[in-house]
Amino acid sequence: MGKNILGLAHIGVFVKDIEVSKKFYCDKLDFEVTHETSVQESGGLTKIAFIEADGCIIELVQFPNYEKKTDGPVDHIAFKVKDIEETAARLRAKGIQFETEEIAHAPHFFTKGDKWILFRGPDGEHLEINEIL
Repeated sequence: MGKNILGLAHIGVFVKDIEVSKKFYCDKLDFEVTHETSVQESGGLTKIAFIEADGCIIELVQFPNYEKKTDGPVDHIAFKVKDIEETAARLRAKGIQFETEEIAHAPHFFTKGDKWILFRGPDGEHLEINEIL
């Protein structure tokens, strides 16, 4: 990266119902809404909410006419956690259903390996919790 790139600003996620998505991310994953706005466009009102959890910022965008997307070039959003077992247990207690029962472990990734497990958000977005060991 060049010196002009300072880091990741945010991740944009298209959602069907912004209220449902805000509730999911805030209640289940402990995000907080930091900014909300709407933009009147030719097709209607586009609603936007920025949510944040410890520096991780997601821009939720609800267009007036929702089109379901399938996993595309961006496959998933991974959230960095300190203790994946504890985090997974807490999320299960909040009703999150993971795609697998077991947490994956790759000892050859990074210096000491990493662990991850995947789940879906309310609009089918592919989400991951990830612990770099």
